[in-house]
Amino acid sequence: MGVSIKDVAQLARVSTSTVSHVINKTRNVNPDTEEKVLLAIKKLNYNVNPIARTLRSGNSKLIGYIVAHLSPFFLDIGLIMEDILKEKGYQLIYLNSNENIEKEKENIQSLVMHNIDGLIIAPVDNDCSYMNQIINNKCPCIFLDRKPFGYKSDYVISTNYQGAFDGTKILLKKGYKKIGFIGSHYDSTMNDRFEGFRSALISQGINYDEKLIKFCKHSHNKPIKDLKYGEIYETTKDFIENKKVEAIFCGNDITSIGVINYLKEKELNIPDDIDIICFDDTEWLPLTYKSISAIDQDWNKIGNTVINTLLSRIDNSNTKDFKEIKIPTKLIER
Repeated sequence: MGVSIKDVAQLARVSTSTVSHVINKTRNVNPDTEEKVLLAIKKLNYNVNPIARTLRSGNSKLIGYIVAHLSPFFLDIGLIMEDILKEKGYQLIYLNSNENIEKEKENIQSLVMHNIDGLIIAPVDNDCSYMNQIINNKCPCIFLDRKPFGYKSDYVISTNYQGAFDGTKILLKKGYKKIGFIGSHYDSTMNDRFEGFRSALISQGINYDEKLIKFCKHSHNKPIKDLKYGEIYETTKDFIENKKVEAIFCGNDITSIGVINYLKEKELNIPDDIDIICFDDTEWLPLTYKSISAIDQDWNKIGNTVINTLLSRIDNSNTKDFKEIKIPTKLIER
């Protein structure tokens, strides 16, 4: 017969409820007492039975994280959220939808069936109305990076319009007038960034050229290395060689990979031969060209805001005043 919570309590000389509070982090326990419980758990090699715990408490202590694709942005925010949840006794489950709506439906259904405590979703499509039937009131849900049209819930996004507007103004201040815009895909977030880009041009009396706007169709079920020679790479080549752009606005970190790979291969200098600005200041960006400016998203604040909002919903599930939470971006000039 396996080790029980009573065995742990007996060895630590505390009550079973104290052991439960230490395991589930449901109440503050005296540090010395907590240390005794943890030591007893280690000595007895006690493992919490998640099914039994769920049946007893009604809580699985599991949070689902369903992303449209596994980009550096979603992965790094996932790591931030995972650390926060771990301190609060939760585990984070990652599921990738590969920009496939049917896959997303399967992912949500699977987690809801397993009595998940909460969901964090970066949706594939703008239309999230189908989630009303699948999720309903089964668990709290919060959306990340993309707006959930057709489904009422909290969502956390960056100030995409303002960030793109400010970033484009940097290029305009340098005197560029022929500026291309490239995005790896089209969704509400990328559209907000495009609108910020377009508004900045119009504010300076420049009419944007539709031929210099491209939303690519990157397949997210392929390795990141395939970005090097995909549609983004070919669009960059066309913009520079045929359309003679002076600068390029990269709509996200995925776009930056294809654009910068082309520039590297052609040995083009920034900003002497061509200038670019990127939405997302990923760690590798300054390593490629030290002169690339970027619109930085506050990944730590996004991750913390998502988790705090979701846990608040879990504690107060009857609250219906859903919020749009915008996290300010920061312009980094190099």
